Amino acid sequence: MRPNRAYLPVWVAIFGVAAAVLFADRQSQTIHLQSVRASVQHEAGLLRSQLEGHLNADIQLVSGLVAVISTTPTLQQEHFSAIAAQAIGTKEEFLNIAVAPDLVVQMVHPFEDNKSVLGLDYTRNDAQRAAALRVRDSGEMVLAGPVELIQGGLGFIGRFPIYVQEGGEKKFWGIASVVLDVETIYAKTGVTDPNSHIEIALIGRDGLGADGELFFGDMSILDADPVLIDIVLPVGTWQLAAIPRGGWSAWPNNFWPLRLILLGAGILIIVPTFLACHLSTIRQGVISALSKREQELEAKQEELELLSTVAQNASDSIVLTTPETQIIWVNRAFTRMTGYTSEDAVGKTPGELLNGPETDPAVIEKITEHKSRGECFESEILNYTKTGEKIWVDARFVPVLDDNGAISMVIGIERDITQAKLHALELAEAKLVAEQSVRVKSEFLANMSHEIRTPMNGIIGMADVLSESPLNEGDQQCVDTIRSSSEALLNIINDILDLSRLESGKLSMSDIDFDLKSCIDAVVEVMRPAARLKGLSIEAVYDSGLPQTVRADDGRLRQILLNLAGNAVKFTATGHVCLRVGNSASNPYRLIIAVEDTGIGLDEHEVTQVFDRFSQADAATTRAYGGTGLGLTISRSLAEQMGGGITLSSEKGKGSCFTLEICTKPAEGTVESDPSDHPVDLSTLHGRRILVAEDNRTNRLLLRKYLSGLSVELIEAENGRLAIELCAKHHPDIVIMDMSMPEMDGVSAAKAIRGLSIPQPLIVALTANAFGSDRDACLKAGMDAFLSKPIKKMELLSKLASVVGQD
Repeated sequence: MRPNRAYLPVWVAIFGVAAAVLFADRQSQTIHLQSVRASVQHEAGLLRSQLEGHLNADIQLVSGLVAVISTTPTLQQEHFSAIAAQAIGTKEEFLNIAVAPDLVVQMVHPFEDNKSVLGLDYTRNDAQRAAALRVRDSGEMVLAGPVELIQGGLGFIGRFPIYVQEGGEKKFWGIASVVLDVETIYAKTGVTDPNSHIEIALIGRDGLGADGELFFGDMSILDADPVLIDIVLPVGTWQLAAIPRGGWSAWPNNFWPLRLILLGAGILIIVPTFLACHLSTIRQGVISALSKREQELEAKQEELELLSTVAQNASDSIVLTTPETQIIWVNRAFTRMTGYTSEDAVGKTPGELLNGPETDPAVIEKITEHKSRGECFESEILNYTKTGEKIWVDARFVPVLDDNGAISMVIGIERDITQAKLHALELAEAKLVAEQSVRVKSEFLANMSHEIRTPMNGIIGMADVLSESPLNEGDQQCVDTIRSSSEALLNIINDILDLSRLESGKLSMSDIDFDLKSCIDAVVEVMRPAARLKGLSIEAVYDSGLPQTVRADDGRLRQILLNLAGNAVKFTATGHVCLRVGNSASNPYRLIIAVEDTGIGLDEHEVTQVFDRFSQADAATTRAYGGTGLGLTISRSLAEQMGGGITLSSEKGKGSCFTLEICTKPAEGTVESDPSDHPVDLSTLHGRRILVAEDNRTNRLLLRKYLSGLSVELIEAENGRLAIELCAKHHPDIVIMDMSMPEMDGVSAAKAIRGLSIPQPLIVALTANAFGSDRDACLKAGMDAFLSKPIKKMELLSKLASVVGQD
């Protein structure tokens, strides 16, 4: 072996360790930034909750006072002061309250501090006229500010319309104005807390949200990639931007210790590799020298006839023994290997010299048995050197028979395989490490792909909510782009997740009974709009003799067919796409589904690589049609797990035919119709109390917006344990339960709720990756229905209405 090739593993190890160190650096930095951002998100969320709760509580107090006035419009100053004092109590942020019938101030509180305002006509005051008229004309409460107050400082000004009943109709009577001290609110809610770990800025003066002006904090915070959170007010919103106090830190505290650990680990890998390569080079030199010695001995064969057999094996240890196993001669290799000289060995037995406590007695017994029968025997055996060192040898024993067939001598040939044993052990350990690394990578990618679906639910859901608003053509185009791009990204994430599960062996099949024709027709209907846009016809053709219902994983079958039919539509410009459904003549439940198209087709070389991951026909195809190149890889793997496979026949320019074969089983029961096929009445939800158990704030906000148009009472829980407590306290009619939550997951929480002594609510599960085959798991947990993320508004409302209607 040439030296430069002998040390090639050392260079491979050096490059591998360097790559691992760089990768670990990047991972450490990424994990640190994610941890810091999550901490800022948590503290900013608490601050938002305190602001919303405090302001809403203050506004509710004033709303109650307005309700009293509307029922008693003849209220006088003294009575008003008593009611206002009782309503406000000791709340320091209330600076004053003024009541203006017909927009003229006639009552104030506190009276002594504000009596100079009595008689103020808002319609004649330039500073107050616009706001007062806005409240009167809109009939809604207006929260303005913060504004600079005449008496100094900043304040929020809330104006409330007051209506009274006259002749069975509501009539505008006047307005009530309240001034709230900004600094007091900031202090009570923690905005100005000097011990806070974050720096914040507030945007949205006069409740204009992200489009409003900055009214608290430094503008530089907005340029530092802050965490953004909306603060929802009774009228309008603010936006809170937060960063860590002192700014974002790029590196974790364990940066250098981690590097030193990785460097030490690298040394522990590289040094043994170098030593192994070095010893291999030395061994090759020794083997070459021994080979040369063998050639010399063969040249002297005529002079050394007695030792001709030994000369053929001179590179190994050779021992000649009598039939009674006494040593009569050993070669030098024996001395080098064991440390025993010829004088030490002659007259002794090999067992006396070489056997030890851990030598296998069974191997010794087999050697004796074969020798007694005059048979050769070869085995690996543990020996001990003169110094007590353990060595593994590959031993071969050859009995030499005389003319009468009796054993005259036994030749023992032994080769030291200790290094080979150790090397094999190292290889086995390295293989385990490599397999663990692949497993960890696959699990990491699967978990991350799963976690990405949560914010994707927020993006797609909020885009759906926004699309229902009155938008101009440009804005509608932007919303449509967000929705289509998000759905495309979700498809990519699903592909990566499925591929990771396939690699890690965690993708399992869940069989259910389903209607075969309905499943395939649903695929055709999904693809029909895309085909219609391109002027293509698409249909499903069914052979006779097909079973009506089968048992298999309907979700995975639909996934495979959507990929094959989607590719057919994508790569076909004119003509048609056809799904031909048949079965095997020998087994009616072995389905054969051919997806034919008149598209661009593939040549012979492209057909051989089209199922490879991240592979498409060529770069031009990728640019023209897009895609990740994972769909066919995943589809073929799924088909193989379902007991079949996918084959392809194609001709360039004349179309392609993908043939899917899967094994199904006879249905075990009656297939129930999908409740979503029946019309639902959303009025059945009115007046219902709904508990939303979801740890993600964005998803809770999305569900809140989806249900905002209904007359329902919403209760929110951040984890499964809190959901159980709120169920026991409030007795909701419906529980929308996320399956993955901290402290207690949705399945455990659902089981616990079913054990409570309360009127049992309907439970609808939210899952991150659900097919129809997931229904059994939900039913076992005591749930009534399930929805998969991303959640569509109409799917949610229809599902809730349908489960209520079935109750």
